[in-house]
Amino acid sequence: MAFDIVSSGIYLPKNRWSSEQMDAFLGLPVGTAKKRFGVAYRHVAGEMESAIDMGRMAVEDCLSRTEFSLSDIDLVIYASGTHHQSLPYDASALLAALDAPFGIESFDLNSTCLSFLTALDLSHSLFLAKRYQRILIVTSEVATGVTLNRSFPPQQETATLFADGAAAFLLEANEQSVGFIARRFETHHSGYKYCQIPGGGSFHNPHRISHDENLNLCRFFMDGKNLFRKVAQVLPTFLKAGLESVQLTPADIDYLLPHQASFRALAKMPKMTGFAAEQVINRFPTLGNQVAASIPINLHLLRQEPDTKGKSVLLMGSAAGLSLGMGLIYL
Repeated sequence: MAFDIVSSGIYLPKNRWSSEQMDAFLGLPVGTAKKRFGVAYRHVAGEMESAIDMGRMAVEDCLSRTEFSLSDIDLVIYASGTHHQSLPYDASALLAALDAPFGIESFDLNSTCLSFLTALDLSHSLFLAKRYQRILIVTSEVATGVTLNRSFPPQQETATLFADGAAAFLLEANEQSVGFIARRFETHHSGYKYCQIPGGGSFHNPHRISHDENLNLCRFFMDGKNLFRKVAQVLPTFLKAGLESVQLTPADIDYLLPHQASFRALAKMPKMTGFAAEQVINRFPTLGNQVAASIPINLHLLRQEPDTKGKSVLLMGSAAGLSLGMGLIYL
């Protein structure tokens, strides 16, 4: 007892920042963002494109491709690394925006960039328990509101790295499907400080510090060099253990879809994983790092390509924490 992907949909913000616009914003010579940071363009949410609005449009796109409606869904999992607001939880806000029928069960799930993979893994378990017939996973991220802010001098690496977008996946129980296999998750907390937004929670109470201090703590901080070094150190062993659990090798798998972490990370992916370059899905130049939405958006686009039905895809990524996650599905 596992699940099939019945349908999927995405939403990408209409506004796009070109590499030349990035150069101008960062005060860099023309061509720097493209050559050094791998930017062709970035989708950047506008004032009328909140995370909830984008999530709603991704759900509408998803449901438009199937005969099911919201009334056929048993559970909604809102799996994202960024939040629309502190309270109420975002799945409730999404259902309100959709004017969904009352009574649908829902909750939020956040393991930063691995949120979608975690939601797939949890859904697999819930289908095994025969609790639900259909689960809708929605991931919507607005990261550029932090990384392209004008309150502080922008950081070149993070400003060129992130982009916005949303994805929705409808899963249905199927006794004949293998679902999400070769699953493996690990937390390497020695890398906890390499990637942070310190503010926004109870640790730095905004009522006990100045406005400027709070604003500073709500910035995105990344130690990219040490983060990449740590991932490169632990990823090969992690990947090998996951594949050995189902007696597979990279040669047995059609595609590797990694989290679109960075230009450098994707360039090094074949060497770190043993997958051939042509197996690796890399849309970083145009989509960038969309936090937890990176994997589902790229998975949706892969599903739309011809002759991919029935192909195997290894989903894999890292997240602030530092965490690693992986799992194999069939299209």
